[in-house]
Amino acid sequence: MPSSPYSQRHKVLGYPVDVVNETEALEAIERAWSQGRGMHVVTVNAEMVIQAQKSSDLDRIVRHAHLIVPDGAGVVWALRFDDVNSVRVPGIELAHAALTSASRKNIPVALIGSRQEVLDKLREVLPAQHPGIQIVAMRNGFFGTDEEEDVINELVRDQPRLILVAMGVPRQEFFIDKWQSHFAGAVVIGVGGSFDVWAGAVKRAPVAFRKLHLEWFYRLAKEPWRAKRILSALPSFALQVLAKKLKGDECNSESDAKLLSPPRKGNKWHKPKRKSFKEDKSRGHSKDV
Repeated sequence: MPSSPYSQRHKVLGYPVDVVNETEALEAIERAWSQGRGMHVVTVNAEMVIQAQKSSDLDRIVRHAHLIVPDGAGVVWALRFDDVNSVRVPGIELAHAALTSASRKNIPVALIGSRQEVLDKLREVLPAQHPGIQIVAMRNGFFGTDEEEDVINELVRDQPRLILVAMGVPRQEFFIDKWQSHFAGAVVIGVGGSFDVWAGAVKRAPVAFRKLHLEWFYRLAKEPWRAKRILSALPSFALQVLAKKLKGDECNSESDAKLLSPPRKGNKWHKPKRKSFKEDKSRGHSKDV
């Protein structure tokens, strides 16, 4: 398993989680930039854990990530229930902080995903929010697997060192895993529906809901089509955490000992070879914030 950039790594239902706050997570990202290292950041919540339990590919991707922050209230609750002091690190806020840092450090940025009109709006609002930001590449998420190689070649050409991918879970994780070896010097974060919020196309939950850890409930009320997924994942997650606590199980997966670091070829940029590749399994999956 790849080493964590932060010493406090714990597990939630067998999945590694780095117990960091936003400042510590951002420091890990900035260290990767200063050292010229690539980094995959996963913002894990209860829904992602349940999805990973059902998908061997997502399971492997989550475990391979270099930094895994507790995005969801459920994950924080599970950690605290296991006597681990933890705070939420919402992915949307960590990504915003990373953009601020990138603008100050002249780190080139790429935005991949969402709709074209959202990206057009971000081209207007992000420079105002992050003076000096260098957006070197923008690409909406409406492309097929046969176009992915061209998208990656553009990234290789533009050499961003912060790549935000807004395709929703698990499509963004599959995309990052498939191509991350081609931008080994970049920090890559899956940010779900963050672009829509930043562009003003979607309203984020009010602060009161966030403080009460009820952001999921606000999203559910505003987007009832999420009900089946959320209302099936959250009870399952909670029951598993309770069962683990009662039984005193470690919930360690046998696959932990078999994990390998993501394939990389040093810190050099290189273009993908023209060859056939497996079809992206993420197509057809819904987006999430």
